Amino acid sequence: MTIRMRAFAAFAAGLAFASTAFAETITVGAYPSNPPWEYKTETGSFEGFEIEVARDVAKRLGMDIEFQDLGFQALFAATSSGRIDFAVSSISITNERLQNQSFTQPYYDSDGTIVGREDSTVTTLEGLEGKAIGVVAATTGEAWAKENAEKYGIADIRSYSAQQDLLMDVRAGRIEGGAGEIAGFQYAMTQVAGLKLLVRIPTGERFAMMTRKDHPLLEKVNDAISAMKEDGTMAAIHKKWFGVDPDAGTSTVEKMPIPKPE
Repeated sequence: MTIRMRAFAAFAAGLAFASTAFAETITVGAYPSNPPWEYKTETGSFEGFEIEVARDVAKRLGMDIEFQDLGFQALFAATSSGRIDFAVSSISITNERLQNQSFTQPYYDSDGTIVGREDSTVTTLEGLEGKAIGVVAATTGEAWAKENAEKYGIADIRSYSAQQDLLMDVRAGRIEGGAGEIAGFQYAMTQVAGLKLLVRIPTGERFAMMTRKDHPLLEKVNDAISAMKEDGTMAAIHKKWFGVDPDAGTSTVEKMPIPKPE
């Protein structure tokens, strides 16, 4: 073998090794201001319900896992561009999102809510007439507010990049309430005093791991989630973070197919 051929062979082997090494790590983006789904500890490590789900998935695939700290809106561009393999952050499966992204089967069923001050007199959605509410940008809470503003006479919808900022404005009385996912607000209320849920909004939302279209790991990740449901791991993670067993028939315990766009 000539020197040139040996050099080329070494170069090719290096590329193969780099490719293999890359394939052994799954990169997951997360918006870490979203407890109990995901948040950062004082030491900078990621924790939360979906963080545990993602870690268990990686373990079942025999892969390392790396988390990236991203804003909620940035997760969509990051999956589409391939910067990250998957994203978690209580991301609801919607037909609109399925046009451009792929999702695993869901693992949590949720509803929406309006959170407000403890002294708020709002008890129905009709009570929002003439009021200002806040939403976190690019969430289904924002989508619901925009779709229903005219129906309920909502005077103003203010967009926030962080849930904490929204809740501070609610508590300060700058807005009447915030529209969003119920479990996230329930957890936030244990950290921010003076708040209560004003009204529950039946939305039928389901959360899943999001990825780009046709990601080669989608089927394997989905199979790992099925296995977690079958052996009780998903239910155990639910009980750890929410204090109760998941309800029978919910996506936390029922195996489901990969969702397809309509």
